[in-house]
Amino acid sequence: MIDSMKVFCMVVKKNGFRAAASELDISPAMVSRHINKLEYQLKTSLLKRNTRSITLTVSGQMFFDHCGNILSLYDQCLNQISGENNTLSGNLKVGVPHSISQLHVIPALEQFYRSHPNLTLDIIAGNHSLELFSHGYDLALHCGPLPDSTLYYTLIGYWGKHTVASQAYLDQHGTPQHPDDLHKHNCLLHFDNQSKAWRYTIDRKEVDMPVFGQTRINNSLDLYQMALNGLGIAYLPDFTVGQAIEDRKLVNVLTEYMPPPLPMFVVHINPRPSKREQVFIDFIKQLSLAKCPVPGSK
Repeated sequence: MIDSMKVFCMVVKKNGFRAAASELDISPAMVSRHINKLEYQLKTSLLKRNTRSITLTVSGQMFFDHCGNILSLYDQCLNQISGENNTLSGNLKVGVPHSISQLHVIPALEQFYRSHPNLTLDIIAGNHSLELFSHGYDLALHCGPLPDSTLYYTLIGYWGKHTVASQAYLDQHGTPQHPDDLHKHNCLLHFDNQSKAWRYTIDRKEVDMPVFGQTRINNSLDLYQMALNGLGIAYLPDFTVGQAIEDRKLVNVLTEYMPPPLPMFVVHINPRPSKREQVFIDFIKQLSLAKCPVPGSK
């Protein structure tokens, strides 16, 4: 039944029998036999099928929610019995935000592979926490509150935002002393910031301050580079601009008005990460991406 459960989970993740068959390197007919076997054993329908997609029945959703935990425990048991804890192998598909991937993960990969030479990684740059089930991700690093409370996750820590500009830009245009002053400046906006506002704490209240600029870009690294080039003021995470602030390549402004830190999570498809998933989570923790104190702590 374990094999059939694995096939069922892959069908759900890939949203189709053919895609699951390709991923598992078996025939679509074999996938159908596994699903039919499960439905016969459980005496209920798990999937609603049509020519374009599949959807879970109520029973199917309940079964899928439990499958992850069961398969994770099964893998852990196999690892303990076979002694594979010392030699992990297999592949992980992970989603990592662009700036974290380029500035932190890629530079540290040699160290990761030295410790785990038999693991392989598929690293997809971007925010993929909502695509775990539909795109076959094992893990995704998510920065900020979780959009879906039903996701399984591991809290990495907390990170903060910074308002930054080059010294050359500030010498030419002046240094903002209050968030209200930002309307006088060219603010470098992220394209996904639909509100076109940056959040600040003013008089102990969080306020979304409207900002304006000549350019919007959907990549934090490009905003970071534009700020370095003196093109305007940017509002970026500390894991993107922290080193540049420390190296005095960027100036940190409006520090007394910054909002409370935000959480960082590794989201996973199973309630309990497998052994190989856990080593990647531990690797992310060691990168010290989220160094802010827990909000409300002293």
